[in-house]
Amino acid sequence: MRSKSLLIFLPLFFISLKANAQNSSSDFKIVGYYSFNAAMKADTAQVPFDKLTHIDLAFVNPDVLGNFNQNFDALVPFITAAHHHNVKILYSIGGGASPKEYHDLLKETEKRQGLIKNLVSKVLQYDVDGVDVDLELGYVFGPNSMAVSRSFPRENPAIPGTDPNYKVFIIELAQTLRSHHKLITVALPSRPADVVTQEVLSQFDFINIMSYDHTGQSRPDRPGHHAPYPDAIDDLDYYQNTLMVPKEKLILGVPFYGRGFGPGLNDPVIAYMNYIDIVSTYAGAEWVDHWHLPNGYIMYYNGIPTIKNKTELAKKEAGGIMIWQILADMPMGKKSLLNAIYEAAH
Repeated sequence: MRSKSLLIFLPLFFISLKANAQNSSSDFKIVGYYSFNAAMKADTAQVPFDKLTHIDLAFVNPDVLGNFNQNFDALVPFITAAHHHNVKILYSIGGGASPKEYHDLLKETEKRQGLIKNLVSKVLQYDVDGVDVDLELGYVFGPNSMAVSRSFPRENPAIPGTDPNYKVFIIELAQTLRSHHKLITVALPSRPADVVTQEVLSQFDFINIMSYDHTGQSRPDRPGHHAPYPDAIDDLDYYQNTLMVPKEKLILGVPFYGRGFGPGLNDPVIAYMNYIDIVSTYAGAEWVDHWHLPNGYIMYYNGIPTIKNKTELAKKEAGGIMIWQILADMPMGKKSLLNAIYEAAH
């Protein structure tokens, strides 16, 4: 009698373990930024929806009056295909060169609320799942943000400040989206400026940490990796233990691109090289994090081993991985970074 009970119990035990493991992996977010313009004309059969949980369409921005004039109708097939694969779609506003129009639109209550109304109406009309806020330089970076201080000399007078109306905008946008059961997320640098308060952080369903661009084209005197593994550890630690954000709300950002530094400290930096171009040009480049180019430059990026290690880190210390950006990846196969993320996550 006992042996029969044990035989019955053991399979149930392992089934339970398997179910718990599946639940754990299913909670892990894989968030990919995808060009809004590319999504309008995409062959949805070629989009790796099965490897993603969320797609942020970059970028959806207003005109000076706060109206959104993009051709949203052309997005319908993309949105439909994503939802068929249980992938959530968000409009991402702003961008690395966030439009200056937002400063004026956020300043006055009437304009700000009109902007929110227009944006949320597009969310509801096209049945997308929320809004991602990616307002960067001049909004949440500021001169003391790590990404700025590493990429620009501190004495650079061109570094824009923060926007004092960012906080009220986030609170009002979050309130409106929540009333419709929609998501609000954000892209933030490694060290956001003081305008990103605890109250602001608490508004977001999750936070995409831009754990990259720790050096760049404005700092040829600081050659090296712009997104090394140790910085990912530091960035997650800062958000958890200094900003006190629960780890399940943190999404670790990884780059699908490289930055190149010349042999001389005064040589101009190669600002951007997509991962697909790196590995298509140089055989074996997917297995390392830098490559010596024929012209003497060194291209720094994240190869498959580091991407897998960062995914393992995110499984322990965060709630997922964020990718800038999906179209820079090698198409699905053994060289694909997204495929490496998906395999490590599961």
